[in-house]
Amino acid sequence: MIRLEKMTASTRPLAEALEVDPAQLRFVGTMDEILAITGGPIVPVLVWHQADRANIAKAEANNGEKLVGFFLLDKEYDREHDFAKTTDLGFRAFLIDVHHQGKGLGKAVMQALPQFVKARYPQFERLVLTVNLKNTPARVLYLKNGFIDTENQYLGGSAGPQHILYLPLG
Repeated sequence: MIRLEKMTASTRPLAEALEVDPAQLRFVGTMDEILAITGGPIVPVLVWHQADRANIAKAEANNGEKLVGFFLLDKEYDREHDFAKTTDLGFRAFLIDVHHQGKGLGKAVMQALPQFVKARYPQFERLVLTVNLKNTPARVLYLKNGFIDTENQYLGGSAGPQHILYLPLG
């Protein structure tokens, strides 16, 4: 089971310990780089996974939960991206820790995300993101989980051109 929660000062050290897969660094950046831009309109969110029964004894300190991922929600995404509307919430820097990839957690996050966003940010109509043209696995994950490709590209990405995708929240 996945649980999403806003990062706090007390949970920040846990987020700092997350490890980005080296092959994904050019798309996401390091945790230090990601955490440096949090605050104000950029909300850091932690991804917790409930351990299965066999692993609960190991993770009892966190009620059987383990921090497995992270992402940012950008409430002013439209100020930096002319393709975004004021009613769009940006989805940025999504990652699953390198030690937890390949377990279906990305898909589980995508399934939990709309409800999480609608409950906390009802003023937003769409979740919007850009994904690098070379990051095919991420694009496939988003498209399989309801995101729609605008068929336009964002050319301001640090690692090259990006697809622009959105998820209706209504």
